[in-house]
Amino acid sequence: MSTMDFNIGIEDVGVAILQELWNRVALQAVELAKETRDVMIEKGSFREFLRSITELDVLLKALNVRTIEAAMGTESTKVALEKLNDKLRRARKIIKNYKAGSHLRFLLHSHSVLTEMSGLAKDIATTISPFQLSNLDMALNLKSMNDEVIEKLNSMEFSVAAATETIALEIENSVSQSSRNRENAVKLLEKIAEAVGADANVSLVQTELALLKQEKEEMEVQKKQAEALQLSQLMQLLYSTEIVPGPRNEEASTCHKQYPIGSFICPLCKEMMVDPVVVFCGHSFERNAIQEYFESGKKNCPTCKEELQSLELTPNVNLRSSIEEWKKNDMDWRFQAAVSGINSDDHIRKNQALDDMQVLVEISHYAVRAREEGLLPKFVEPLKDTTLNTKAAVKCLHCLAKYCDDRKREIIEAGAVRRIVKRIYNGETELNAIAILLELSKTEALVEKIGNTKDCIPLLVYLVSYPNPEIALKAQDVLRNLSSNTHFVVKMAESGFFQSFVARFSQGENNESKRSDTKRLEHCWRQR
Repeated sequence: MSTMDFNIGIEDVGVAILQELWNRVALQAVELAKETRDVMIEKGSFREFLRSITELDVLLKALNVRTIEAAMGTESTKVALEKLNDKLRRARKIIKNYKAGSHLRFLLHSHSVLTEMSGLAKDIATTISPFQLSNLDMALNLKSMNDEVIEKLNSMEFSVAAATETIALEIENSVSQSSRNRENAVKLLEKIAEAVGADANVSLVQTELALLKQEKEEMEVQKKQAEALQLSQLMQLLYSTEIVPGPRNEEASTCHKQYPIGSFICPLCKEMMVDPVVVFCGHSFERNAIQEYFESGKKNCPTCKEELQSLELTPNVNLRSSIEEWKKNDMDWRFQAAVSGINSDDHIRKNQALDDMQVLVEISHYAVRAREEGLLPKFVEPLKDTTLNTKAAVKCLHCLAKYCDDRKREIIEAGAVRRIVKRIYNGETELNAIAILLELSKTEALVEKIGNTKDCIPLLVYLVSYPNPEIALKAQDVLRNLSSNTHFVVKMAESGFFQSFVARFSQGENNESKRSDTKRLEHCWRQR
C-alpha cells in the first residue's frame, strides 16, 4: 500500500468517526424534540424551544459531515459535535426529570430550571455557530433556517409566567407557615392542578405524595439534607388538604412543620446547617462555608452584600437548637408514619414502611419505641412471606435484639430463630440474620431454645466455613455461646465442629454425666 493510499484510508476512518458522532447528535436532537413535545408547564417557552430543535434536526439531516469537516477541520468538527451532543443531552435530561418528578417540586423551582434551560439554548446556538454554514454550498432556505435557529436560540428566554411565579411563591409561603389552613391548602392545590392540566382530586394528591416520597428518599441517600427537608415540607402541605388521610399521630406531624425551611439552610452551601454562625450584619451561615468564603478574600456578606466591619463569627445557639429540635420532630414523624404503614394491610405501603423503619431502629431510642408499639411480631411476619420486605424486617429484628435485651425471649417465641434457619437453608444467607442469632445467644437463659431449634447447630457449623468471613466469624461466635450446653457441644462435634469439644475435653470433667458426654465426644472425634 502506498503512503497516499494509507493517508486516504486514515482520512476515511476519521470521517467515519465524525459521521457516527454526527448521527448521535441528530438522534439526540430527535429525542429532545420528542421529550419537549408534551411539556405541561410553561408551554410557551418550551414550544418555541421545540421549534428550534426541530429545525436543527432538519439541518443536521440535510448537511453533509464531509463538507463541514472540510470547512472546519477534523478536530474542530469533532469538538463541536461532542459539545453539541452534551448540550442536547443535558437539555433532554432536565426536561425528562421535570416531567417524571413532582409537579409541586418543579413549580417551586421553576425559575432555576427555566434559567438553566435558557443557558443551554444559548450554549447550543454558540456551538453550532462555528459550523460556518453560510459559507458552505447549501440551499438558500437551509442557510436561512440555520441563521434563524442560531438567532432564536441565542435570544430565547425561558421566562416564568406570572401565574407560575405566584404559585411558586404561595407554595414557598405555605411550607413555611407554623399552622396550615385546610381551605387555603385546597385552594393552592386547585391552582397547581390548573397549572399542570389536572384535577385537584385524590389521584393527583396520591401521585404527588408518591413522587415526593421517592425523591425525598433519593435526596437522603445522596446526603442532600436541604432538599430532603423541603420535600418533607411539600408532603405536609399535601396532607394538610385532608384530601388523603395523613400519617398517624397528628401531634408529631404538627411539630414537624413548625419551622420555616429558609432559616435552616445555609445560603452558601445550600445544605441544612450543623454549626450555624452569625456574621457582623446578622445573617447566619454554616461555619465551614462562611470561613471558606472569607478565606477567598471576600469581606462582604453573601446575603445582603454589605461590607463587614468585622469577620468575627458568633455561634447561633438558638438557630442550632431549632434545627436540632426540627430534626428530632422529623424523625418522630417518620417513625409514626412507618408504624402506621407496618400496621396497614397494604403490602406496598407496608414494605416501604419496613424500609423506613430499618434506618430508624438503628437508633436505640426508636428500637425501644418499636418494641413498645408492639411491632416485634410484625417484623417476624415477613420472614415467612416472600412478598414482604424481608431484608428490612431482618435488620429491624437485629436492632431489637441488640437494644431490647428484655424482649429477646419474645423474638424467639415469635418464631424468629426457626424462620431464620429456614431462610438460610433456602439460600437467603444474610449477615443481619446471623447477627440476630448472635445477639440472642448472648443471653444464657435462651441458649437452650436456640440450640434445640431444628437444624440450627448443623447450619451454624456449615456457616463457619462460609466464604463471607463476617458471616463465618459470627456463626463461630454463636457456636461458642451455645457451648455452655454440653449436649450442644456433642451436636457440634457430630456435625464436624470440634473446637468446643477440644475446649471441653481439656477441662477434665469429673461427674458421671459429663464423663458420659466426654465419651460421646471422643467417639465423634474417632469417627472424624
